[in-house]
Amino acid sequence: MSKILKVVGASWLQTKISSYILAFLGILAILALFFGQFERIQGDGNYAATVFYSDKTGYRIEYWGESNELKDIARGVARAYFRGDIETNGWSLLEVETDGSYPDEIQAYAAGIVEGALTWYLIHMHLENTIRAKCEDQPLEKNCDKLRDALDKSANIWKYYADERAPVDPFWHHVSLYYTQIRGIYTGWKYGIEKSMLEYETDISDLYWLNAVGEVEEIQHKLNISMEDSVFEELPSLSSSFVKVVNESEDGSIKRLFVAQDSAGSYSSMTRIMKRYKLNYHVTSRDSTPAPGSDVEFTGYPGSVTSQDEFYVIKGDNHRLAVTGTPLKIYNNKLWKNVNITEQVPIGPRITAANHLSSNVSTWGHTIARSNSGTACKQWLVVDFNKMKNVSDRHSEKNTITETMLDDDTKHTVVHRAGTGRAKGLIWLIEQVPARTHSADISEAFLEKTYWATYGLPFFVDIANVTHTTKMEELFGTIFSETSSPRAIIFQNGYKNATTLESVIKLMRTNNITAYNETRNKINCNDDNNCILKESEHWNILGLRGDLFEKHKEAYGIIDTKVVTADSKDSLDFVAISSPQFTETKTENATKINKGNLASTYTDQFDDVPVINGLEIRDLIKQQQEEAERETLELLNKDAVKPFQWSKSEFKDDAHEGLPDIWNFGIYRPNWSW
Repeated sequence: MSKILKVVGASWLQTKISSYILAFLGILAILALFFGQFERIQGDGNYAATVFYSDKTGYRIEYWGESNELKDIARGVARAYFRGDIETNGWSLLEVETDGSYPDEIQAYAAGIVEGALTWYLIHMHLENTIRAKCEDQPLEKNCDKLRDALDKSANIWKYYADERAPVDPFWHHVSLYYTQIRGIYTGWKYGIEKSMLEYETDISDLYWLNAVGEVEEIQHKLNISMEDSVFEELPSLSSSFVKVVNESEDGSIKRLFVAQDSAGSYSSMTRIMKRYKLNYHVTSRDSTPAPGSDVEFTGYPGSVTSQDEFYVIKGDNHRLAVTGTPLKIYNNKLWKNVNITEQVPIGPRITAANHLSSNVSTWGHTIARSNSGTACKQWLVVDFNKMKNVSDRHSEKNTITETMLDDDTKHTVVHRAGTGRAKGLIWLIEQVPARTHSADISEAFLEKTYWATYGLPFFVDIANVTHTTKMEELFGTIFSETSSPRAIIFQNGYKNATTLESVIKLMRTNNITAYNETRNKINCNDDNNCILKESEHWNILGLRGDLFEKHKEAYGIIDTKVVTADSKDSLDFVAISSPQFTETKTENATKINKGNLASTYTDQFDDVPVINGLEIRDLIKQQQEEAERETLELLNKDAVKPFQWSKSEFKDDAHEGLPDIWNFGIYRPNWSW
């Protein structure tokens, strides 16, 4: 018995000691977890990495994690940092810088590697929400394969073609760098997935598609396939651009200049990222002269080296440009034969070349006109901020140059009209469709009007005619009129009040959904296609929200607004909003009722009551006050537009992996480091 007690006692003592040890270890574990979490909380959210290169070892990437002094991050061939703030402000942020002492090809590939390695998960999410949601195990899968094959073939042709000509031709050198950077993103993307220990499919064809999103509409017509089934397909583009001059002084100089854009897109595509590329390339691979446009900022998407929205701010040693593009629709089926991405260069490489090689609006327009593939048809506005101080009284001779080229029975016509007068070179308008590019210096007309707007309707008569936009106007009315369409009228009525950043944003995000729903009920129409065109006059507005329509609903509409502001002090302010349009709902605190006036409304009621005490009077006044406040709130919020919310919408089952639930973000201003 004593032995048993002894054993039991010993076991109890050991157990007691073990309990103390476990408790102590548990406290240490909790403290470690706490301090580890504290360190993570203290992280600044900037994830940095550097790609190094040597002839012996090739490319090597080093991750630096968070909370670094970004200016001290090792430069290597390419360095970058990434912020994933989409849940807090609607945008992620990526800045990439390369070392110009390395050959351009190595810079481009390293820039791609570091971007792909830092943003691999965003690329995955964006693919899942867009291309893969549309194509994998879906009725469109065969059409998707045809499109992939066409994009792969085009990329392979132009990569090798450009490589051969890169040493002597600046255009082809930068076309080559475009494809090299995409291949680098593919390498970094794969590496990021491998490092994460997760299993995701990677295919460079996906990257070619992400970089050609703006061209799919024209390519599908060329291939005689259908990739889109949108109620908006027959309508003018829903995107808009707006340029406004404010406070032109007596000496002719401009005090402030705004360049703004709304972009339309699917809500599933709202994996947005703001990028800044500081790529220190050279004019050619054999030329030590730096390329003019070394610093390019733009709003874009994961995996794409161009904006796709087509909104850029380009800076060099001696120039500052803003570029904004608005899609043009083609209603002339004969033009599709002029679309060719294997014999003419797609839009992405041409934009890259124009951004890097151009130091003014004219050279940008000439570069984009070269080897026109007929894809991503656009109205481009190109603004030179450096001309704000150089507006003069000097008049120059008007100069029109028309070039005609013949490639495989396709005639390509390019019309350039140089400016005249005191504002020459301030702003160019370029309109490009299959086989035709028309550009002109519109500086004088712009200063006279004090604004210019584009909204998917051609300004140049030859472009309007060749696209059959004029015929659409004859058939369906002012919705296709460059001067009288609903958005043209909105800009004509609203430009005078657009004198501050806030008022420009307010104009660009105009949306009166109540007026739309009231007027659409008056339209008696049975044919869906014609109904869309007839209704369009009532909802083809700025800040459009397709998810709010009573009929023809779609999770599609304006998904962002961007504004760059320049002033006479040479500063540039770039801001953006990532959200479908919404308005702030008025609350009770915003409605103040004059209580003194309320009391008199009860006089007649009191006259009919023989006896009424003070408490009853107080209750009646309080009731009437509450009713008045409710009525006031209803009136104030009559035209209020609630933020889009996936979980409360009819589109909650649409692909939106990794996207915020509610889109109520305000102005975001990137803070670049290099």
